[in-house]
Amino acid sequence: MYVRVAEVTAQSELQFKMLMAFIEKELLPRNIAAGQLSGEIFRTSSNSCFVVSRFTSKSEADKIMSIMKAELNEMKGSNKIRLIEGERILSLGQELGASI
Repeated sequence: MYVRVAEVTAQSELQFKMLMAFIEKELLPRNIAAGQLSGEIFRTSSNSCFVVSRFTSKSEADKIMSIMKAELNEMKGSNKIRLIEGERILSLGQELGASI
């Protein structure tokens, strides 16, 4: 598994809401249809969040990035976006919703 994390900070709360609506309604659904495994958004303040995107491999992550490259550059216009990514080397935990 390969994960890309985008830390996003908008200039205002209103810009943040508009950006989140675009990511939720357009960007993530299209990326998932193209092969991204999942996308989760976690709010860190009124105008910032981080987005966790999961892929089967780095090549799949790069394929999705090439699809959204122009939009990502446009979003960077007035927003601060920092990407970190890497291959998962360990996973521990419990499944959500599991019943005994």
